Amino acid sequence: MIRKIAIPLAVLCLVSGCSTYQYAKNVKLISFDNNAAAGKGVGPVRGENCQAFVMGYAISDAPTLDQAVADARSKNKVRYLNNVATENTGFNAVVFAKRCIVVRGTGYE
Repeated sequence: MIRKIAIPLAVLCLVSGCSTYQYAKNVKLISFDNNAAAGKGVGPVRGENCQAFVMGYAISDAPTLDQAVADARSKNKVRYLNNVATENTGFNAVVFAKRCIVVRGTGYE
């Protein structure tokens, strides 16, 4: 009896797949240009890239670390980020869900 339930359940898990997230931890510096001069600090910088779901169906592209870093850069006009870290956030309200990659760091002009 257990085999009749376990095998289809295992196949279902394998077919549905699991998504993996890109992440960064304890990154010392991300520079956007070749200028090595020290910059003026602008304080904490945050950027995110999200994917939305309606009734379990994705209505946007999967979140990427590249897009989250680009979002942090565009919002704050920084030349480089220091002490960068990422986290995976989101929520699931059954009808609508959101999955995000958030980038945080200290920005410099």
